[in-house]
Amino acid sequence: LLLPRSESLGAFYAKRNPKIVIPLIVWSLIYLGWYCGNHPGVCTPYFAWNLFLVQGTYYHLWFLYSLLSIYLILPVLRLLFRPDTDKKLLWYLIALWLIFQPLLSLANKFWNFSINLSAPLAPGFTGYFVLGYLLGEMALSRARVLLAAAIWTISTLVTILGTYLMTSASGKFDGFFYDFLALGVVLASGAAFVLLRWLSEKRPFTSPSVHVAARTLAISTFGIYLIHILVIEVLSGWIPFLHINSFMGDAAWSVPLVSTLVFLISYLLVRVLQKIPVLKAIVP
Repeated sequence: LLLPRSESLGAFYAKRNPKIVIPLIVWSLIYLGWYCGNHPGVCTPYFAWNLFLVQGTYYHLWFLYSLLSIYLILPVLRLLFRPDTDKKLLWYLIALWLIFQPLLSLANKFWNFSINLSAPLAPGFTGYFVLGYLLGEMALSRARVLLAAAIWTISTLVTILGTYLMTSASGKFDGFFYDFLALGVVLASGAAFVLLRWLSEKRPFTSPSVHVAARTLAISTFGIYLIHILVIEVLSGWIPFLHINSFMGDAAWSVPLVSTLVFLISYLLVRVLQKIPVLKAIVP
């Protein structure tokens, strides 16, 4: 959504950096306090500083670091997205991304193949950013929707079966197929984007009431993402005699139950925070 816009560097960063930098700093400190409180004696000043700047104070905050990194190069990326730019050039960039990220990773994992060659713009999460723009601009046809459905189904099954087989073989969790930049995840994500676009143009999603509900959820999703780990850990270990987590029963019912409960509690907390003038800046 941001790629085709035209604005100065100053206007861009003044408008968007606070929405990333403030939550990154505040939630990093919150989770740093949470971690240190649960690991007494571990958090020396050096350890805490290294955690804050290098590793990230909690595992889900990687998203903010990655998003901020993309924002740093976004003004330069916009030069590729002028109205007269040939879309084939952008699809070429996606092809490079697929080759130098998931495919090369796959070759290295299973055939120990590597190459001393790189495409500087290709690795990392920038490809998702560009792919989202291209798929958002693409005209939807019945054939493309059916193809997206097939790709999503096959890629999701590959992710599930690949993770299961490699985990069974090693005796411990192996997340190679589950990685955010694994080929199956990349293809399934792109296909899901197309399918969700298609669904958004069908009933009941075109009704005004659904639009209102969607907007209400949309302004809360970033805050839900930031706070939900605290909710998970409190439910799992901080309520006496009641440990609510996905291991409390069969995954077929425990995972949906816990996911729904965590989402609802996180949503309510975020909506409350958004009503408080000072605190709403940390859940923009």
